[in-house]
Amino acid sequence: MQHVCRRAGTYHFRRRIPLRHQPVLGGKAEIYRSLETSSPRDAAIRSRLLYVESERLFAALDREPGLPVDAARQLMRDLVGPAAWAHMNPMLRRSLDPTPPPGISPVPCEAGGAAMEMAAAVRVGVLDPPKPPADAARQLVAVAVENPSAPANPPPAAQSVGPPFDGAPSSNATLASPLFGALAETHVEHMLDTGAWSAQQTALQTRATFRLWIEFHGDRPVDAYSRRDASAFMEALRKLPRMHGRSPLFKGTMRQNIEAAERIAAKGKGQPLLTMKTIRRHMSALHGYWDWLRQHGHHEFASNPFAGFDFPSSKPASEQRSMWDDADLKRLFTSRIWVGPNVDRRSAAYWLPLIGLLTGMRLEEIAQLHTADVRQRDGIDFFLVHAEDERRTKNANSVREVPIPGALVALGFMTLVAERRRANSKRLWPDLSGQGPDRRLGAYYTRRFTEYRREIGIYKPGVDFHSLRGTFETLVLNAGASPVFVKAIMGHSTSDLLGEGSRYLKHVTLKNKLEAMNMLRLGVDLGHLLPSTR
Repeated sequence: MQHVCRRAGTYHFRRRIPLRHQPVLGGKAEIYRSLETSSPRDAAIRSRLLYVESERLFAALDREPGLPVDAARQLMRDLVGPAAWAHMNPMLRRSLDPTPPPGISPVPCEAGGAAMEMAAAVRVGVLDPPKPPADAARQLVAVAVENPSAPANPPPAAQSVGPPFDGAPSSNATLASPLFGALAETHVEHMLDTGAWSAQQTALQTRATFRLWIEFHGDRPVDAYSRRDASAFMEALRKLPRMHGRSPLFKGTMRQNIEAAERIAAKGKGQPLLTMKTIRRHMSALHGYWDWLRQHGHHEFASNPFAGFDFPSSKPASEQRSMWDDADLKRLFTSRIWVGPNVDRRSAAYWLPLIGLLTGMRLEEIAQLHTADVRQRDGIDFFLVHAEDERRTKNANSVREVPIPGALVALGFMTLVAERRRANSKRLWPDLSGQGPDRRLGAYYTRRFTEYRREIGIYKPGVDFHSLRGTFETLVLNAGASPVFVKAIMGHSTSDLLGEGSRYLKHVTLKNKLEAMNMLRLGVDLGHLLPSTR
């Protein structure tokens, strides 16, 4: 059957959006929704309903070709999005028969591929459900009759075995509990589509949380999880090494990596564990998913098992990540990457720490820069930090313009940019590769920067690349720069400084930002890195 595929045991509906409709839908190329079932019979019925609703969507867009993008996307959410699925007939959510019909061999979903078929030899008649009781039969017939505006040749409807249903669910119909993973991706897509999440990074982090949860507790019906399960997961997170999934030492499952970290610690070589901030983020993602399931009618819960947890920090915020001291900065920038016969002034290894220290930008923001992200306005060169293509931002405040300070220009950075442009290089750092499940360029560099600091003898837990950002912020503020300007440079909200007034501060000029950045006074001399001295 067309438009049905299976991922992780759960069936999904996929249908390509006609090219003529993609622009008005903001470039969206396909409809992709979980069918919330592992039953081939249920999948066949539910996919027919979504097919009919997608035909209604396309017909509406044909009638209103000038519909604004926001209105068109809202129409799509109403007809085939999570909100519409929440209002489908509750009987359609019940498992009609957990045993697949003979001969069914579902094809798994392909990442980014076209719509799949369950199997070439499967006939629609095989997927039709067995004759149900009278009440259930009337519910199923509603799929075929409740939409009189359906196209003339929709996919075959479920067999009619009773009189037409009037559209009201039976009084004893209950909402079956979906598997945890069945609606996980639908939740992520909904939060992005509605603007509840302003950054792709939030989606990537949430997907990672969901993978950890399923790995640790299994993909079970959501009402099968308890507060005890939530507590056990949080306790496991507290013991999980920070390099889980990234270091060769920790390539196993959560439980395996926790055991590995404990064995290493027993030998006196303790490994850094997840920070409380990261643990809070994981638990918050799960809390939000449970709330979303309830709010959108996917299941009713007596309580949210992730509510009410405390996330104590053993240190004040100002001490959770240390600054770089002058001695370590001097040892770093006089080591072999910056001084000696084999210096590569075009490499990411050479420039990333310098940019981090002199601008306060986040590692991933620097690593993902394109040559087109280096721009100029009013005579001021600046970095444009934004989410486009594979680039991502941490949150809405992260989208910003960061001036390129005079110190960075003097070190020859703009000469490098000109070279990249002459070579038609799209990325500023073509020597970086993506790493991890979200293919982050910063993750690739982090591992190498950690190894390098150990090699030259300046490795200290809590003093890492991100500490360069904190060092910049602290030094600029101590030099007398406006806290509001500094927050604008860093991509932080100003609400804690201005309160309600932050709503009226729409823009900090490049000139004000640049003047604040040029107030930076380092305790280490970088004069030996000037091109004229080499």
